[in-house]
Amino acid sequence: MNKTSVKHTIASLALVTFSQAALAEPSGNATSAVSSENDNILRLEPTLHLRLAHGSTTLPNDEIELGGHDPSQDNFNFQAFEIGANIYIGDYLKGFATVNTYKQDGEDFESEFEEGFLKLDNLPGGLELRGGRMLARFGDQNARHLHAWDFADANMTTVRFLGEDGFAYDGGELTWLVPTSWQDALSIGLGSAVTHEHDHGEEEEDGEEGGEHDHGEEAEMARPENNIVVIRYQTQFGPNDFHRFQAGGSFLTGDNGFGMTTDIYGADFTYTWRENGLEAGGQQFRWRTEWIMRDVENDEGGFEDNGFNTALLWEFTENWEAGVRYGYLEGVSDPELAERQRISPSLTKKFDFGSDLTGLVRLQYNHDDIKGHGTEDSIWLQFGFDWGPGEVR
Repeated sequence: MNKTSVKHTIASLALVTFSQAALAEPSGNATSAVSSENDNILRLEPTLHLRLAHGSTTLPNDEIELGGHDPSQDNFNFQAFEIGANIYIGDYLKGFATVNTYKQDGEDFESEFEEGFLKLDNLPGGLELRGGRMLARFGDQNARHLHAWDFADANMTTVRFLGEDGFAYDGGELTWLVPTSWQDALSIGLGSAVTHEHDHGEEEEDGEEGGEHDHGEEAEMARPENNIVVIRYQTQFGPNDFHRFQAGGSFLTGDNGFGMTTDIYGADFTYTWRENGLEAGGQQFRWRTEWIMRDVENDEGGFEDNGFNTALLWEFTENWEAGVRYGYLEGVSDPELAERQRISPSLTKKFDFGSDLTGLVRLQYNHDDIKGHGTEDSIWLQFGFDWGPGEVR
């Protein structure tokens, strides 16, 4: 089954499920629509997420690597409106699907099918099986949608090594919940990469016809496209409820745009301290850090590069969080990828309106130091609204 078939199949399933649920229960709790007299047969939990940003930047977005949904223009930025749903079928089958609507500089509104999969869990031996379109379980940020990010824009490492929108693929994934005293999981996924409309596909095609590629096209073609293998091992542990640790190792490989191989390696670590442990309220501190390295084969021999980002987040009083993030990318001479550093302080105010509706206002400043280009500055005021439960992962 090709990528288009997978997309249409899952989208159709989500649409049919929503229609049946709406007809079966026209009133009641919107986050728990049921399409059967037996609540255990089919349950739908819709989700909505909105992200907007207003601000100013000196970054030339036609020259610098930016995330596909990063704020990138002066004044108003419509980053994302995500419409999704969790689907529960019986005791073993669940799923998730989401469509994202966004607007880029000077263009009309566009939509993309970001993720949609079904998952079998509670299988013998601690196994779980997912199939469909999935954000790859790689590193710290890639498997999280925009609304779950700690900052207004993507980590620079995610953008350079995994793509403008991170790395999603159509395929299957097997996860083993390893029977240890900690919370360990090993995941292996196989499939083909999803290519987004704003990943400069037309430019690549023009370059291929001419037999040569400019530096921007070479950087884009380094991304794995086919015969994808994604492996991740993750462990969570802690001496008590107040101190928790998470560590992970990731590996992604596949055929790149040159018809050769790209290997990507990652390691990440998160430490969380909560003043009240598992109880609500109190102060909270988090430290997230991630390192990614890439080895690319191409028709000129290939290249290697790496980068890392680290972030400190402190909820110093209820619903107020201060954060700071530092990112670094190694420079490459061919293709021309500049060495780059960024520091991003932020202040976030969160709101809880009840009935599964929450919001946030985030003020963030970015200072970029780009070798051979100079320094650039950006300031953003981001607004967010979220409705619904957590997503099936």
